[in-house]
Amino acid sequence: MGRPEKPIRTLNPYLMTLATYLRETREEAGLTYAELAARTRHIWSATTLQRAAGGERIPRLQVVEAYVLACGPRSAERARRLWRHARSWEHGANFTNAPRPLLVASAADLRAALRATYYKAGAMPLREMERRAGLGRLPRTTVRRMLDGATMLDQEQLRSFLTVCDVPERDHQDWLDAWTRVWKRNTVDELHARRLVDEMTVRMAKTTKVMSHQLMDRPPPTRQLHSPRTLSGGVAPREDLD
Repeated sequence: MGRPEKPIRTLNPYLMTLATYLRETREEAGLTYAELAARTRHIWSATTLQRAAGGERIPRLQVVEAYVLACGPRSAERARRLWRHARSWEHGANFTNAPRPLLVASAADLRAALRATYYKAGAMPLREMERRAGLGRLPRTTVRRMLDGATMLDQEQLRSFLTVCDVPERDHQDWLDAWTRVWKRNTVDELHARRLVDEMTVRMAKTTKVMSHQLMDRPPPTRQLHSPRTLSGGVAPREDLD
């Protein structure tokens, strides 16, 4: 089985559990890392697989899944769950202020809830999220702008986001209902804002029209004749005016 592996040293308790689980899984399968790599068709090298179980840093999710599946016919769900917890712990995300889908009442609420879901799911690299969702279904640039509060996902993007984040399908409808509430509210707010703009435009047009009529009806100013002054500043004699 090769040389004994180094002790796992990490402050991340979930990474400790993940690395331990990977090692135990390989030992139960009775495989060396070279054999494990061969089972992945050498998509992942023996060194990469050994590092995944080293506990020094959180491995890529693809490596974790390949590691577990190469050890035999078992589900990678537990390994995915441990990976998500390890990533979430590492990011130190706080989800206490994020509303549940049923309590979402605004776009800000929905974005906060989706951000919390993203970090609970391990803050997966956006490129990997895009790959798992499928071509064109969840553009990473859109997800980044949503996480930054600059935009919102459409319904199909929301479905893909929830799936990639491993949100149970039974909960998807609550999220879609929250999205619909926000969309309706935004639509009403937008219509109200447009109505206010239209009213202001009409009022300004009326005011401008009234002011224009007042200026047209006002008599022209009379021209006043000023007595010319001499170079010394005094009033010129009367005969100089003739």
